[in-house]
Amino acid sequence: MRDGNDAVRQENRKALPKFALIMVCSMALGAVLGISMLFLHPEDLDAALTAAGTFFTTKLAGWLVPAVPVVELAVCLPLYFGAKRRLAAWDGEDEEASSRIEMRVCVCMWIAGLSTVLAFFLLAALLSGFAAMDGDPMRVTPALFFGGLGGFIAQLAVNMVLQQKLVDLTKRLNPEKHGSVYDVKFQKTWYESCDEAERLLIGQCALKAYQAMCTACLALWVALTLGGMFFRWGFLPAMALCIVWGAGQSVYCYWCVKLAKPGGTM
Repeated sequence: MRDGNDAVRQENRKALPKFALIMVCSMALGAVLGISMLFLHPEDLDAALTAAGTFFTTKLAGWLVPAVPVVELAVCLPLYFGAKRRLAAWDGEDEEASSRIEMRVCVCMWIAGLSTVLAFFLLAALLSGFAAMDGDPMRVTPALFFGGLGGFIAQLAVNMVLQQKLVDLTKRLNPEKHGSVYDVKFQKTWYESCDEAERLLIGQCALKAYQAMCTACLALWVALTLGGMFFRWGFLPAMALCIVWGAGQSVYCYWCVKLAKPGGTM
């Protein structure tokens, strides 16, 4: 037991100097930023940010929403049809060719996911601009407003059909896979059809995503806290971020406890 405790203490002593250096540098950077804001007249920057936000929500967001599905199709369709042609020519044994097909499918899925997130962001910007500028000369025009709504609906439809095509292509490549994107339990069904190696890969990717989420949340918390102090953003943005942050932490810890129990399963 003593050897175990000594090993633990040695690891802590080894890691502590680097951790302390990071904390000191972070506090120094925070102090520099805080002092700098006192001399940079944040009210001027606040006015510039407000003007830029107004222009974006009233003049740009409505045009960008319908552009999202167009760009998504322009990028993803060549990749999809390329993967489909490779699958048609596949002999069923060439693993390198199979990996190329899966890579194209993964890239398309990545683009589709980011496009959907971008569309949700742009719709939120459009709606906020429409509500805030009601009666103002710079208000969102009805054509721009309904055009943005139509573009958002088109994005959802394009994304759903594209994902269905990509999943079907993957199932033809891997006949053991099961599930339809139109099934509300698709993710569970798909996971259950994966073998142990694929589940291990999913777990490793999920861990990387969790780590990235925690890092991003911390960086955003700093930015939103400074915005609340100097730009009158209030505490609601930071509160919304902390809700997401806490939800991710809670779900991760809940499943750690659940799966650690004897017989614990998904």
